[in-house]
Amino acid sequence: MADDELTQAVLRYTGTTHQRTGGITATPVHGLYLVRRTAPSALEHAVEQPLVCLVLQGRKRVAMGSRTASYAAGDTTIVTANVPTASRISQASIAQPYLAVALELDPSVITDLVLGSPACDAPPAAPDAADTGDEEDLRDAVRRLVRLLDRPESLAVLKDGLVREIHHWLLRGRQGAVIRHLGLPDSHARRIARAVAILRAEPARPVRIEQLAAAAGMGRSAFHLHFRAITSLSPLQFQKALRLMEARRLILSQGKSMSQVAFEVGYESASQFSREYARMHGQPPTRDKRQASGRMGMVRTAGIAKG
Repeated sequence: MADDELTQAVLRYTGTTHQRTGGITATPVHGLYLVRRTAPSALEHAVEQPLVCLVLQGRKRVAMGSRTASYAAGDTTIVTANVPTASRISQASIAQPYLAVALELDPSVITDLVLGSPACDAPPAAPDAADTGDEEDLRDAVRRLVRLLDRPESLAVLKDGLVREIHHWLLRGRQGAVIRHLGLPDSHARRIARAVAILRAEPARPVRIEQLAAAAGMGRSAFHLHFRAITSLSPLQFQKALRLMEARRLILSQGKSMSQVAFEVGYESASQFSREYARMHGQPPTRDKRQASGRMGMVRTAGIAKG
């Protein structure tokens, strides 16, 4: 069910002068992002961190591994691991933009809740059944947090409690047992997350598998096994995906040459970069940049015409 009050709060905040990148508005709350897209998008690749996303308006299609799903107003998506996704906004317009709220999950908050509350120590009694009460409590907590974005003094006092409450309702939900493992220091998910953080920090820098395995506290073979089980990719494939996604960001936002971008993201061969870019993004970087520029021009024209 759509949430009109939350929708209006997101429209109001994203309609001001706050800086947006690719339709995503960062907020003063760490890990909280508001999404507003006014046109359907091309296929976009990302490696999502664990997060919860509430879709308020429009529609988005997301593929994670072999699973593809479509999310519309009233739907909630929970990502419980660093996983590669391919997604596109399938329904959005200037009159009815795609709107969503995303909050990255905080392992330290999860740890604190799990250790401090017996109620969070186990999944709900009927994990396969939809708990509509907990779902509405989750949305209510998100609604109250977003409404405070326009009240910075109150936000500074109340945001930590509301973020904590959101995590509580997530732990009470259907994926609570999986989310709980994100807060356990010795869980495989938490160990692999330490290796992923190294890859994310400097994707262009060569990294030895032994270094990643050591960060995860695992032997090389066990590290490979658990890394693929959690992310669906090998460590080298994961790093390549990060490099190619960063390359697309640089190409579309900074207008750099293909050879400059290839070098910056860690490629020594421009031709290899172009081949692998096309394999991931569906077309060579030069054509991708040209088409993206054309789409932006159409959006600007439509906005001028509407005005």
